[in-house]
Amino acid sequence: MFGIDQKLEVNKTLTVLFYNMGGMDAEAAVVRYTLMDLGKKTAPYIEILAEASSRDVGASDVDLALVRLLAEKFDALPEREGKDSVLSNVRATKRLQKEVVKIKEVLSANTQASVKIPELLDQVTLKCMV
Repeated sequence: MFGIDQKLEVNKTLTVLFYNMGGMDAEAAVVRYTLMDLGKKTAPYIEILAEASSRDVGASDVDLALVRLLAEKFDALPEREGKDSVLSNVRATKRLQKEVVKIKEVLSANTQASVKIPELLDQVTLKCMV
C-alpha cells in the first residue's frame, strides 16, 4: 500500500512510476498521491494518470537478449575465430542462460556486472563486463 503509507505534506503531491516486468509481459502506471485538507481531518487522494501494458516484452526477452550479448562477446574472442557460434552448443548455451540469472540480480542494483564463465566451450573462458 505505497500511497497510503506515504508521509505527505497537506496539499503536496507525489508522482510515482510503478513498473513491473513479469516473465512474459510488462506493466507500468503513473500515479499521483495528494494528502487533501478536509478541514478537521486529512484524506489521501490517489489518481492514476496513465497505465500501459505490453505482452510483447518480458523478463524472458531480457534473458534472451543477454544470452545473445554474451554469445556475441564469446564468439568475438580471437580463440574462437572461424568456429561455430557458442549458441550451436546446447550445454554451453544452458551455461550462458544460468549466468544470465546471476547477471540480472547484479544489474538490479548496479550499472555493470562482471562475467566469468570458465571453459565455456573448447577450453575458452568468457570474461567480460556487461
